[in-house]
Amino acid sequence: MKYFTREWYKLCKMMSAHLGLEEDKQAESFSEQYFQELYNQKLTEFLTQLQLVHEEIALKHQNFKESNIKHESFDREKVSENFQQSFLDNQQRIINNFPEEILKKIADIRVFALNKATRPVIEDVTQLCQDNEKLVMKTIADYREYFKEVSKTLDKNVINEINFHDCLVTGVEESEKTLTISFDSSGSFTNITKMHLDNYEILKQDASLENSWCVNDEIYQTNGKYELHIMLRNKKNRLIEFIVSAENLSFEH
Repeated sequence: MKYFTREWYKLCKMMSAHLGLEEDKQAESFSEQYFQELYNQKLTEFLTQLQLVHEEIALKHQNFKESNIKHESFDREKVSENFQQSFLDNQQRIINNFPEEILKKIADIRVFALNKATRPVIEDVTQLCQDNEKLVMKTIADYREYFKEVSKTLDKNVINEINFHDCLVTGVEESEKTLTISFDSSGSFTNITKMHLDNYEILKQDASLENSWCVNDEIYQTNGKYELHIMLRNKKNRLIEFIVSAENLSFEH
């Protein structure tokens, strides 16, 4: 990928980290007691909100007399476990994506993961997110400009089909001369079911493509061949970069 790289996706993750942050002087210093009180407060709020939603849905089904639908009871223990896992995942995301100069200013990552921070930290994170958003949008604008120009030279039957965002790869078949990729495009903006790449060469493939969702794509012409770049995300939420060149691309719908 030349535009929508892994680094670009990292920036995308860090465009809204400032949203929901609340200023709290107690976040200035490490306090186990403060963290425990804050965690229990947030967990209680989460449980209360979800239980209300659960009860409203059950009541609506009763009003429609949908007696054949089985309603599971609200499982506070399971919801609490999900809350904890989400909390831990959020901590790791912060550690992996925040610059060191901001991490050093956070007294307790756990407290920050629960959306409490000092005013200086909130200002730094807000500036970081705004800067990231500018870079993300500039990359999108740059690729659109490139795509507009390349569209004038490439085959319209090919260029008009390059839009795999949200397509699920359901199968990959390789023969001596043709690579065929099958898609479930039901949740996307296209109706492509298969793409055939003739006289192909796989230039890069990080992992298996099957059961992964296409996130973004780029198209180039190199040495008289099409060069297709696709970034995918698998069920483990890991990015897979796939680059392939081919003399011809054709599609089934």
